[in-house]
Amino acid sequence: MPVPSIFNARDDHRVAPRDLLSSIGEVVYTWDIHSDALSWGPNAVDVLGAIPDAAMARGLGFAGLVEPGSGRSRYDAVFSSGGHDQGEGVVYRTRYAAHLAGRSMWIEDAGRWFAGTDGRPACARGMLRIGRPLRPDELLTPTGELGDRSALLDRIGAALTEHLPAERSVVVLVAAIDELARLNDDFGHEATDEIISVVQDRLRSVTRRRDQLVRYSSNRFAILLTGCPYNQVEAASRRFSKAVGQAAIETARGIALVRLRVGAAVAPDLSSHAGTLLSGAENALAGAKAGSADTPVIARRQENSRRADASVGFDVSALAALNERRIELALQPIVRAKSREVAFHEALLRVSLGEDGVFFATAELIPMLERRGLVRLFDHRVLELAVDLLAGEPALTLSVNVSPHSLSDPEWLDAFLACTSGPRSIAERLIVEITETATIDNPTRVARLLEQIKGRGARIAIDDFGAGHTSLRHLRAFPIDVLKIDGTFTQSLRRSTDDRFYVRTLIDLARHLDVETVAEWVDDELQATMLADWGVTYLQGHLLGKAELRGPVAGPGAVQAVAIG
Repeated sequence: MPVPSIFNARDDHRVAPRDLLSSIGEVVYTWDIHSDALSWGPNAVDVLGAIPDAAMARGLGFAGLVEPGSGRSRYDAVFSSGGHDQGEGVVYRTRYAAHLAGRSMWIEDAGRWFAGTDGRPACARGMLRIGRPLRPDELLTPTGELGDRSALLDRIGAALTEHLPAERSVVVLVAAIDELARLNDDFGHEATDEIISVVQDRLRSVTRRRDQLVRYSSNRFAILLTGCPYNQVEAASRRFSKAVGQAAIETARGIALVRLRVGAAVAPDLSSHAGTLLSGAENALAGAKAGSADTPVIARRQENSRRADASVGFDVSALAALNERRIELALQPIVRAKSREVAFHEALLRVSLGEDGVFFATAELIPMLERRGLVRLFDHRVLELAVDLLAGEPALTLSVNVSPHSLSDPEWLDAFLACTSGPRSIAERLIVEITETATIDNPTRVARLLEQIKGRGARIAIDDFGAGHTSLRHLRAFPIDVLKIDGTFTQSLRRSTDDRFYVRTLIDLARHLDVETVAEWVDDELQATMLADWGVTYLQGHLLGKAELRGPVAGPGAVQAVAIG
């Protein structure tokens, strides 16, 4: 059944996806896990309220707002999600309560993480959905020496004030019983309470007199160690793990074998701030839970000087990849929503490291190239490869992504005009994808540039639409052919009525503009069916096909190395 339109020609000024997103309590974010930097959608303050700057800017800072015992943090959800990123991300999802601008609210947090060069999560794209307020009786009331997180932070702060001036380190250990939910299923609530009590007693039995043991949520213990050298933190952590796991625990419902997981943060090595230390230890605990061995994890400071993109070596490697033809394209099919026939492919950048079957992680590569001023060279090479493929396969249609940095560089447009100077039939099978961000800074100049691209016969798509600033009035200023709906909204259609409303509204918006739509991150049949019923034009995601490599083809000469200023 068609969705009634909420738009008409006289209401252009009233339509803004940002306002619609705020009205349903949702905001998107990008999290650089390596640097811990958080970037939010433009409606973040509307949804979250006036939260501290540290919580807005850093993952650890936002984690400090999570109510203890309310659920897995985002860090926990990412590092315990399992799976292997094949270039399209791995889904994570969690629910927790957080203290936002004087109120505690339930939050749904879901997205996809993308791997770095080591295969571990390097960045994440997700969405927060604000739910109802947290009721005072919803979280389990912990028993023990201390049950309040703020009081625990006061204790950590007091220890830092006392010991750091005397050059004595302060170690915050956070320990939790592994697989407590399974123990609860096997033995029941009362027996689980017995287990937690015994674990607390065993931890206390090996705690030194000058150290402090604090139980601050139903299954979390904080242990403050003073004067413990960094090289002895792991041994100290193992002492507590051994005390808990050395013997089975007898309960009224049977005998339980218990294992402890431990995360640690050390002051002043990581930080001299109580909140950062506690959050660091909690995130390290999440890493320990995700590991297969009973090994404590110690939070470490990110050393920016060690990052590859901060060195001349990265520039040399990037240019070598260009000159040695180690740039390849992986093509992901985009299908018609109704018939499931392939309509075109998205050409995705892949850069070989020069080893068999090993490629640089794109999630890290693109931001590095943008920071180092090299992205235009790679965008140019992707365009060359795409045009060569189009020339060799007359039935093929490709879309290519262009960085905002490239769009702002006149040399990229010159390269585009040169690459598409051949038969018009090639350019007519090319779709240029830009982001909403690229349209914001200088919309008049961007509109002229897009008209030149259209003049060659190519089409224009806006990628990740729905999460940015663009309104209907703004969008009408650009010659757009395709809107790609951000996957953070399509991935939760099965569960969220708000997301269903929002996505249907975006599809209706596109229909009003006579613009085709692509729904990203379509992973299951129910998603695909709903989207097709609502009138989306195309589908893209794991359900329809993953990106597959296409080998290099003959093309223009190798890109010559250039001096980097």
